Amino acid sequence: MDVVDAHMHLFKALSDDYPRAIFEGMTPPEREESAELLLAAMDAAGVDRAIYCALSEHDHYLAEVLAGFPGKFAGVSVYDFAEPDPLATLRRRIDAGIEGVRFYGLEGEPGSDPESLAVFPALAAMRDAGMKVWFYGPADQVALLDGCLDLLPGLRVVLNHLGFLPNMHLELMVDEHGRPQFDMPSPPPGLEVVEALAAKHSSVHVHFSGHYAFSGAPYPYRDLQETTDRIYAAFGADRMLMASDWPWIREEPGYPETLGVIDHLLGNISAAERDMIRGGTAMSLFNF
Repeated sequence: MDVVDAHMHLFKALSDDYPRAIFEGMTPPEREESAELLLAAMDAAGVDRAIYCALSEHDHYLAEVLAGFPGKFAGVSVYDFAEPDPLATLRRRIDAGIEGVRFYGLEGEPGSDPESLAVFPALAAMRDAGMKVWFYGPADQVALLDGCLDLLPGLRVVLNHLGFLPNMHLELMVDEHGRPQFDMPSPPPGLEVVEALAAKHSSVHVHFSGHYAFSGAPYPYRDLQETTDRIYAAFGADRMLMASDWPWIREEPGYPETLGVIDHLLGNISAAERDMIRGGTAMSLFNF
């Protein structure tokens, strides 16, 4: 079974050719994280493939990496709510081989009719094209996602980072290692919402990742054991995807160590389940 790192980031230094988002303390304009550097780390750790998620809606380097390293990467871009023609952008991304789009919420008021959301036609087009929704929004947006899934059965969703539901615009901090950090309790208050979504919609998946960003304990993040157990019970191995969140974890705790969290927090699962989380689920979702 192939091993797949199911969520990581690459980017070039900021330029006219490679526009991208700047996150203070994490992605200064001059910083680069190349595909070649990641591939060397993957080879050393026994990882076969990776899902590259762009930092922002600028997916120039993403398209370049997909074309330059066929079979090694699958691609996820980021939805731009200011885009005047989102369906045309989706078609362009599909033509570039991009298979998913990340959403930091759906930009709708709680209780809204799903079909009234400006993003609904794009979600419908993604369902029809077999694209995946990478969802990393606050809990009040999950009800909107639930309503969209009711109307778009089969739309495949991957909840990011162990099902935690931060508001990226309000809650993101940067720790002393230059990594994303969130001050949230564990289990998180949105976990019951995630469990309900998993029970209702079999097309919803979840990352086994991001532990470092939500834990208040050192590696291997034992304070997330209850959250891990509940996510595993809700989704099962065939709807979980192991991921590193490279490059933030390269120095602390390290790439192989990050991918090894599964053997600390899910040490009692079967070998077949371990294989699914470490790559089988990702391979079932993406066309590498």
